[in-house]
Amino acid sequence: MQVQNSKRAKPFLVVVNRAIVYQIIEFSHRLALHLTAYNARDAGLRRWQAFGGRAAMSYRATTWEGIPVIPIVVFDMDGVLCRYRIERRLALLASWSGQTPETIHAAIWGSGFEDEAERGILSADDYLLGFGERMHYPLSAAQWVAARWVAMEPDQAVLALARRLRRACPVGMFTNNPWLLQRHIAEVFPAVPDLFGPRAVFSAEVGRSKPDPEAFRRLATRLECTPEEMLYFDDDASYVASAREVGLSAYQVGGAAGVRAGLAAHGLQRC
Repeated sequence: MQVQNSKRAKPFLVVVNRAIVYQIIEFSHRLALHLTAYNARDAGLRRWQAFGGRAAMSYRATTWEGIPVIPIVVFDMDGVLCRYRIERRLALLASWSGQTPETIHAAIWGSGFEDEAERGILSADDYLLGFGERMHYPLSAAQWVAARWVAMEPDQAVLALARRLRRACPVGMFTNNPWLLQRHIAEVFPAVPDLFGPRAVFSAEVGRSKPDPEAFRRLATRLECTPEEMLYFDDDASYVASAREVGLSAYQVGGAAGVRAGLAAHGLQRC
């Protein structure tokens, strides 16, 4: 009986063993394809791991599938992470100073003053002082923060995408803004430091502002990656064109739908 049972069991064992072997072969084949792709981008992967993310094999986008590996996804702030209502900011500033919104806009944004601040030429304190002087009002830091805050409407759908995305890869932010906003970002837009931490980059920090192509090169250096390893979302067409010129995979978006489409193009649609 023992011999007969053994004979009866043998075909079943052979089938099971063959199935296991086929699974092992299939797994080995897939693993070899993954390793080929990742070895080709080994330097980029090491940089990705330096960000403290999950193991390199958790990438959703792989070169062997014909999709570029994206170690980091970067978002613009005003117009992408939030809607920016400058008219609200100007109205509040005008109510304090007695100047018209048009006069304030011309003095700050039309004079080149804000542009210089965005390139980091002015310190936070010098910027605040100059801002008040140009609107003929002794503006306090608290008032500047309040006026900036009232102009911003966080886009919760895009922020939710960024939160899910950071489970798969590092996320960052790049915005044209001065040192003063970098100092007070936790008060103005708390989601930024919560989501992006030290990868929330302000143009003042890199000394160049968009659409200068050098701004994106310096951003890549700051984030310890190459331009080609960044996926970037912005609402400004000229900024997107400049980013692409440098080598970024850049998309002009106006909300969560555009961001989802860009992510899907790089195999990140499930984030």
